[in-house]
Amino acid sequence: MRYTLLLHYPEMTEEQLGPEGVAEGRRAFAAYAQALDAAGVLLSAEVLRHSENTTTVSAASGTMQVQDGPYSDSKEQLGGTFVLDVPDLDAALEWAKQAPPVQWGAVEVRPGAVHYADGAWHGDE
Repeated sequence: MRYTLLLHYPEMTEEQLGPEGVAEGRRAFAAYAQALDAAGVLLSAEVLRHSENTTTVSAASGTMQVQDGPYSDSKEQLGGTFVLDVPDLDAALEWAKQAPPVQWGAVEVRPGAVHYADGAWHGDE
């Protein structure tokens, strides 16, 4: 079953983190991705740019609006995702507990409903 780990954590610039903090973060994420890949459960992973680079599009008010910046104005932002294929929620939770951001933020574990691959939608029909 597909699960997406949504990584939420306080954003810091490279200057705020410092060279050692940046290097440690990169090592932690690389080791985590390698462990998921070695276990054969990693489908994809992406670290997102800082939320100041975000543009949000919405027509929920009835009018199309394009807004610079994230939708949510909070201390923690969505920083990246890992998409896993694991047997069940318990397995997804075990991997989430090992994600680096769990130490300084939160990891949301959400089951996938459908996904698009090879020219078609797959999953819950």
